[in-house]
Amino acid sequence: MSDRSGARMQWTDIPALVLFVVLAAVVLLQFLSRYVLNDSVAWTEEIARYLLIGVAYAGSISALRKGEHIFLEVIYRRVPLASVKPLAVLVDLVSVAFHAAVTLLAAGLTLVADRRMISVDLPKSIVYGFVAITLLATTIVAARRLFTRAGQSSEQILREIEQSAAGEELV
Repeated sequence: MSDRSGARMQWTDIPALVLFVVLAAVVLLQFLSRYVLNDSVAWTEEIARYLLIGVAYAGSISALRKGEHIFLEVIYRRVPLASVKPLAVLVDLVSVAFHAAVTLLAAGLTLVADRRMISVDLPKSIVYGFVAITLLATTIVAARRLFTRAGQSSEQILREIEQSAAGEELV
């Protein structure tokens, strides 16, 4: 796709990067307090767990945008060229439907979650809400990918898949 770039960072990559830096700082604090000071900070383990969840979901936006999610590219190479576009569009349609369904489930969970975090007096719905927002973003990226693929020829889609497999940057 035209917006895929392994070298350039886009604004959608920033939340994952920020969460990763904060996660690294919390884990460093946890390590130093436990092994250097011999007095562990109580909240670091739980917050690190929630930050790791955030990094994973925020990173999924970037992975989907770049086309780096796991898929079986060999199938596209084995089917007849005329079947590549319908197959790619079908796969992207299923991806959009899956992301939309999971987004709705996460939003529903956010609305009914009434538990609080153990070591920090905050609602767990903050974590669930962040997951729902990132899933909404992945749904939008998947829909954008679907519309882009619908306008491409089978040759363009196959060339894009081969470039992605070779680790080349798409122009």
